Amino acid sequence: MTVTEGLGLLVLVGLTAYAVLGGADFGAGLWDLSRQRRQRELVVRSMAPVWEANHVWLIFVAIALFSGFPEAFAALSRSLTGPLSIALLGIVLRGAAFAFRQYGAPYGGRPVRGTGLWARIFAVSSLVTPFAFGAAAGGITTGRVRADGSAGFLAPFLAPLPLVSGLLAVAACGFLAAVYLTADADREGDEELVNRLRVRALVTGVIAGGLALAALPLLPAWFARQLSLPAMAISVVCGALALELVRRGHYQLARVAAAGAPAALLGGWALAMQPWVLPGEVPLRVASEGTASLILGILICGLMIVLPSYWYMIRVLRAPRTTAEARATDRNTVAGR
Repeated sequence: MTVTEGLGLLVLVGLTAYAVLGGADFGAGLWDLSRQRRQRELVVRSMAPVWEANHVWLIFVAIALFSGFPEAFAALSRSLTGPLSIALLGIVLRGAAFAFRQYGAPYGGRPVRGTGLWARIFAVSSLVTPFAFGAAAGGITTGRVRADGSAGFLAPFLAPLPLVSGLLAVAACGFLAAVYLTADADREGDEELVNRLRVRALVTGVIAGGLALAALPLLPAWFARQLSLPAMAISVVCGALALELVRRGHYQLARVAAAGAPAALLGGWALAMQPWVLPGEVPLRVASEGTASLILGILICGLMIVLPSYWYMIRVLRAPRTTAEARATDRNTVAGR
């Protein structure tokens, strides 16, 4: 494996982690739109320990691109100004809205005026962000974006494929979130909530699969020829398996299968793009072999620290709790503020 391939693989690992872990958090915004209080409370309990930490993968990808592939980073920054600006704005608004909403809605007390507005901002920005990222990927695939940014601010959106890709990203995030929340509700023993979220997981999973099929005839001919059939097959199998596991009530196993569907789809997209970052314009190449080797070593060492730390954080903060224990802890947390 060359240095370029090694660094490219690390970028793909970071993107996959962000798509799966961060994607589930974004999708939770869809289910936060519910009028059911218990469902909204479950979203908070599930997200609160990890929602900020998941952005570490986006930072990891940005650093790897900036330091290892400066030409690609510059080209993507210029050509995707529109969708990336919208995505970053959504991330900022989402984080602020989530925090303000929580401070303004204490348990057992009357919500502060304006809390409902913050809740809607949180939900909408949670959906806008994955749509912008999905549209960016679709825009790159179509070749409508240009390395010098001359195509325009909205160019990545002005084609059927980017629009379908954006909707697919939203549906995939909603599916991941529904599966994860169903598993959390099952762990807390809330049978009514399990049944409600189970239906939502099945519906969004079918919608995501339908959008993936709808995107196939929109792919450019060169991209379709290079599409990795094994990766696509893995994505289909994982998605179908996740739906069947949810239907049968095996929610913990369904979480693993559900994560495999977008991960394999993203891997297949990356393989089909090889060796281009922007088709026909900007290839994936390092500026200096020596510098790239040093960066690769540093990033690997960083992952060796981050991965165990992340796993330990999840293990501690997401320890199983009953519904009563979770609500008591949340009330004490709010009272302590």
